[in-house]
Amino acid sequence: MRKLVFLDLDDTLFQSHRKCPPDGALHPVARLRDGSAHSFMTGKQRAFWEWLAADATLVPTTARDLDALRRVDLPFESWSILVYGGVLLDPSGSPDPEWLERMRGVSNDARRDLLDLLEQAQASIQANDLAVRVRLVSEFELPFYFVAKYRDGRDEDLAQLDAELIQPWLAAQGGAYRVHRNDNNLAVIPRGIGKEHAVRHLIDCLSHDGEALLTIGVGDSLIDGAFIAACDYCITPRDTQLFAATFGRPLL
Repeated sequence: MRKLVFLDLDDTLFQSHRKCPPDGALHPVARLRDGSAHSFMTGKQRAFWEWLAADATLVPTTARDLDALRRVDLPFESWSILVYGGVLLDPSGSPDPEWLERMRGVSNDARRDLLDLLEQAQASIQANDLAVRVRLVSEFELPFYFVAKYRDGRDEDLAQLDAELIQPWLAAQGGAYRVHRNDNNLAVIPRGIGKEHAVRHLIDCLSHDGEALLTIGVGDSLIDGAFIAACDYCITPRDTQLFAATFGRPLL
């Protein structure tokens, strides 16, 4: 039986230095564009990776684009799910043509909305002197989602942008978009894009090969819950957003 692990990366398998525990050895695994180390595995995370990699096919299932995935120094050798499920790459690194065509339609339908949100956000940041970075995350010349991050530890600036612009904008779209906020990352994503959609598509495709599959989903954020739920078994690290909303809740 083939074991297939759909594995979120950031804050699941590694994290930025400021989120790491103060004690214990850290192993650099992801770099910034200038080559400097940015994200690190703890000893337990490294052992978890080695345990999974020894006996399973690992599929990174991430919000990262292709450039950011290439800056992760881990040997992924099979399929990859990128930009919240907007892109599905086969083991050769080529986009799955059926999935790309489906996501092209979703992206093109959302393009004008996402560009409008980006323009409004940039104007609000300038007018209110907010320490926030915003951009559209794209791949294959297709915009997939909007992302905003606070700078210089100014969490309140991102909260202000969210309350004054993003939430009213979302309400005006009539449910066509969802928002994901976890720490300094806020993403606005078209409903047609989702890790869970890509995971189900890949499971269906591989199931047609005739080999039985055992699927495991691993993630830390609330938005990961949907793709994890598409798998046979679900794993979330302790003390994460998803853990707090599920296993960490007190019994009634």
